[in-house]
Amino acid sequence: MEISIKDTLRKNMLCQRKNMKLLDANNSSTQIIDTIMKLPKFINCKNIMLYISFNKEVDTYPLAKWCLAHGKTVIAPYCIKPTKQIIPYKINNLTSDLIKSTFGVMEPNHNLLDKVNIEDIDLIIVPGVVFDNDCNRIGLGAGYYDRFLLKILKSTLTIGIAYDYQIIDKVPTDKFDIPLDFIITERRTIFPK
Repeated sequence: MEISIKDTLRKNMLCQRKNMKLLDANNSSTQIIDTIMKLPKFINCKNIMLYISFNKEVDTYPLAKWCLAHGKTVIAPYCIKPTKQIIPYKINNLTSDLIKSTFGVMEPNHNLLDKVNIEDIDLIIVPGVVFDNDCNRIGLGAGYYDRFLLKILKSTLTIGIAYDYQIIDKVPTDKFDIPLDFIITERRTIFPK
């Protein structure tokens, strides 16, 4: 039952995101990234992991570019399909260090880049399809981030970024779901209750 609710929520939200006007996605993304860049916790972080956006997700490229230009370490996830694991890799150049994965997502060229120790990550920008007011999330359904977030240090800050319409009152959760520290939309910042 719970899985079908998650699947329905995911399907409906992905459809809504697909139909979003590109101008609205770009404007909202800019507002969200601007909010992140003003956060003292972000400013004080050195090693920042972020997803490489695609399909009208909140655009992380401007944040990655800013971090690279200002001496922060940019880390991106490499997904291992058979084990559904994420391996973090350091990105030095957003053009030459990324290649298209089998999912159609840009990911680190793991044959050329350096792995990053999970313990060295200060902050993680976490993707999602649906979020709730308690900072829970539903991703694409494979559980990569759920497995990865179990391994990080308690001191590692986790931030979900989403368009405001992606926030609902409550998403179904189970024992493997880990709430984020907070979520930033173009309209608000949501902290767990």
